[in-house]
Amino acid sequence: MSTTEEKNDRVIAAYPKSCYFVGVSLVIYLLFAVLAILFIHLNLLPVLTIETLLRMHLMCGAFGMLGASVASIRKYYKVLITEATEKQSGKTVQKTDWSLGWVYYYLTRPLLGTVLGALSFTLSSIGFHVLANQPTIEISANGRYALFALAVVSGFSVSHVLDRLEEVSRQIFQSASRSNN
Repeated sequence: MSTTEEKNDRVIAAYPKSCYFVGVSLVIYLLFAVLAILFIHLNLLPVLTIETLLRMHLMCGAFGMLGASVASIRKYYKVLITEATEKQSGKTVQKTDWSLGWVYYYLTRPLLGTVLGALSFTLSSIGFHVLANQPTIEISANGRYALFALAVVSGFSVSHVLDRLEEVSRQIFQSASRSNN
């Protein structure tokens, strides 16, 4: 085998355009989440100073997007690095599928993280209202940070949160259907 053939064997093939589109989009999601957190935290939008509940929902949604973006970038990076290192080590590598399904998977994760971040605030708020049995509850600064952390974790582990929500809903609706019979 000649040296040019050896070099060609080691060269990593260019990825399809969809792969680059996903990578750029994930970085844009990450930057958007950080900017949203800054805008909301600094009260740069006058409407957010009026409605605290809306502000907290948006903030938790932005933290959820941040967590989901970081997780998606991590998965994306692992796929690319694993493929590249296996090719360089001479292993046979199954080419990564960059079809519409996988592009959709990567691009919807941060959006699901946003929804789950806001949902984590909603469910926590409902829990606070039920436990405190008061019409209004003021959340301390430490409590807000705990909710923001919960939103980041909810976004980071979108699949696990959705699995848990499915289990809970299955339990609730199985109980409801049994009591109706």
